[in-house]
Order: sequence, then C-alpha cells, then structure tokens
Amino acid sequence: MSDVGATPLDAVAAGTLEGTGQAIDGDEIAIGDIVFRLDGIAAPMMTVPMGPEARVALQALMEGERLNCDVLDRGTDPRNLSGVCRVGDDDLAEALLASGMVAVHRQNASQDPVARERAARYDAAETEARERGLGIWAKMAAADDITISEAPAEAPVGIDRDLMRNWLSLLPLVLLAVLAGIIALLRAGARRRQAAARRQGEVQSLLALYLAEVLAIRSAAESAQAVTAHIIQDLPIPTAQLANMALPEATVFAANAHRLKDLPREVSVDLVQFYARYQTVRQILKQASALRCEQLRAAIQALIDSAEEPMARADKLLR
Repeated sequence: MSDVGATPLDAVAAGTLEGTGQAIDGDEIAIGDIVFRLDGIAAPMMTVPMGPEARVALQALMEGERLNCDVLDRGTDPRNLSGVCRVGDDDLAEALLASGMVAVHRQNASQDPVARERAARYDAAETEARERGLGIWAKMAAADDITISEAPAEAPVGIDRDLMRNWLSLLPLVLLAVLAGIIALLRAGARRRQAAARRQGEVQSLLALYLAEVLAIRSAAESAQAVTAHIIQDLPIPTAQLANMALPEATVFAANAHRLKDLPREVSVDLVQFYARYQTVRQILKQASALRCEQLRAAIQALIDSAEEPMARADKLLR
C-alpha cells in the first residue's frame, strides 16, 4: 500500500522498521509498502461507531513524526507485519488504549518478560480508560441516574424606599452603561459574524478541494473498471493492462489530513472511510496480476460506491 506523502522506508535492522506512516484504521499503519499492525490491541472496524475516530486518533499521534517499529511477527506475507511502534519513547498502542480508542487484544499469554511487562502496561491503560469512561467505554447516563428536584420557594421581599430613591437617582447612569454595553455587544457580534464567515469560507474551500479529489479518484476507478470489462473474470489482469488502471495520488488528503477536524463530523467520517477504501484498492492493484479479475472488479466497485456519500454531503454543504 502506498503511503501518501511518506518518506522512504529505512530498514534499520532485521527486526525493526523506521519511516513515516499513514493510518489505515485504528490499529494498522501503512509504512511505505508495508502494512504494519499494532500488536496487542484491537480497534473498532471503520464501518462501526468509533472506528473512524480511532483512525483519526492514530493519525494524530504520528502526524509529522518518524516511527520506530519493532517487528514481532512477519507471517507469510513480507508486506504484512505486526509489532510495536513508537514515536520517540511513546508506544502508539498504549496511547490509544489510554484514550479509550481501542481495546486490549492478545492471542495468547507470552512467556517473554518484555512482552509480559508490555501486556501489564496495556491492561493498566485500558483499565484507566474504562474507569474514566473514555472513547469506546463512554456510556450515556440512565434515566434513573438523573434527579430533578424542585427549587425552594423564595420568601417575599419588602421594598426599601430609600434604596429605591437611590436607584432612581442613578437611573441615567445605569441607562448610559446599558447603552454602552449594547453597543459593545453589537460590535462583538459583528466581529464574531465576520470571523464565522471567514471560517465558513475556509471550510467550503477545503470541501471543494476534497470533492475535486474524490471525483478524480472515482473517475479513475471507473476507467479502471472499464478496462476489466472484456477480461475473463476467473483470470488475472494482464500485465499490459495494469498501467491503464492506476489511481491518482491523494495529494489533497495527504496535505490536509490535520484539517479534517475543521469539517463537519459526518463529512470527515465519510472522507476517512473513502480514503481508507482508496488505500486498500491501491494495495490490491499492486497485486492485481496474482488476483482473479472478478476480485479486483469487486474492490474497485466498492471504492466507486464509497465515493457517493462524501460527494453528496460535500455538494449539499457547498450549495
């Protein structure tokens, strides 16, 4: 899977990787052409609540930083690894657990003292997030937990005539102060409206950029889909045809991922899901010569379909 905007991957040692990364979901990172899964945790899927939020949280932890990853499991595919990734001294998996975005997930207990110490830290981070009700552990208050009590009745207050006369003598000053306050509020309101208008303009400009890129990617995906129309579905894509099926680089997403939080939440979630699907299809295209045509067609069609929701939402907001 190509890492948009990432620096080249450095092989430091047999069991380590260094490089910049792009979050695929809440527990997987693309480092160059490597898909690296964070060991010991499980994030919600991108199609369920908190899945896109976990992906955004992981991206924020490593945005602009260089990763240092220990490879614990290489498996059978050299492009799919798992292990522990750090930014400086901070363990990404432990940070996600502490914020409640993921849960502890281990296949079996390890006899390695280092692994046992790491498992204890992960358990402690998850326990604290549970107790604080963070992220996936947050819960709504039950109706029985909410108590509504009546306000006590106020005792009648008598009128102090001297106090009333003093207030009447100060009335012109009070009115002047009120008028000055109203003028100040009107000016502050005008400034807030101007600032809001500027922010709205920036959001609309960013949405327009994203919409243009989504349209370009969808158009390229439709062209790639057309290339496969006359190929036997049980056969792989001929190598000569692969050059006509490339998808464009997601330069807008790479340059503006940190600004997704400025967009309406439903739009940012749709965009995260679309670009995650885009990254998956780009990875599949690299292996297209070893896949059946019908498998590739299904993946490309899913990418085309996933463009509809962010395009519809963005178009509605830009009107």
